Amino acid sequence: MLAWLWTRLSEGGARVSFSGRALGRFPASEVERLLRAQVLIEERKADTWSVCAECDCGLDARPVEQLGDAFRACCPHDQAEDVILQKDDLRRFSVDVDRLVARIAASGNLGGAVARVADGLWLLGETPSGHAVVLSFDAENLVAPGAVMAIRAVVGPKPIMAIVHNLSATIAVRLREVGVEPHEIAAVFKAGSDGTERLVLDPPSSVPRLVMTLSAQSVTLDGRRLDLPTQMFALFRLLIEQSVKRDPVLKKQDIERQTGRPPNQIIRDLRKALVGCGLTSDQAKALVATVHARGYRLGLDPAEVVIEP
Repeated sequence: MLAWLWTRLSEGGARVSFSGRALGRFPASEVERLLRAQVLIEERKADTWSVCAECDCGLDARPVEQLGDAFRACCPHDQAEDVILQKDDLRRFSVDVDRLVARIAASGNLGGAVARVADGLWLLGETPSGHAVVLSFDAENLVAPGAVMAIRAVVGPKPIMAIVHNLSATIAVRLREVGVEPHEIAAVFKAGSDGTERLVLDPPSSVPRLVMTLSAQSVTLDGRRLDLPTQMFALFRLLIEQSVKRDPVLKKQDIERQTGRPPNQIIRDLRKALVGCGLTSDQAKALVATVHARGYRLGLDPAEVVIEP
């Protein structure tokens, strides 16, 4: 949820708000936890709704009328254009950006204090390997004149990792040229055994954890061979090959197109097959991780994966 909130802020600005329905994709306990921590702030309920896309009524917004437990956003011209709403549609939430940043840092167990370096740019702390970690709303902020110098003034000669929402190949190259290793936020948040997403940033071991050999149709994870049925191997191969691409998420529609089966069903079967190979259920869910509303991704860093012919 932390990565999702950061992405929404990066796309919509720090003053963006969310409806209760948008937050319904997350467990109620997680939403409540962030409300108690004042990361999420519940605002006054909405009492108006946006007008119809093609309407010429002249209104800036439609009034909302309550009908029992439901609500109706009324169009003054055409009743057929009325929108039926639920309570969660009218609940509005904003985000305390500094508290969200602190929560992201805490999820990664980073050392040191969180500090704002510049507008839209924070120092999160330091990894056990000694890398300073910065978080930016916009990757372009990091290549603006003086940005890296400002970071260096705070962190000194330490190697720097930067986390951003959206990273182009061009900016990634420019950042590496000035000694900053960039990461997209979706790629560095991973689900723990309890299902809670955490920031995982330490550089992986130089020894790959997962090796896929295409000619032998075999996969080895941490030295253990995974003997998967043919269909499960084909799906796992799609996940592995997607994991080393710029967007590591294998989308639901691509799974259905490639396999001819509903994504949730075949992913469930893949996780069961991995359990049959000796993984625990939690390990299988972490290895084949769900990305809410998008699809699934391999729960390993690309540097931990080797694809052999």
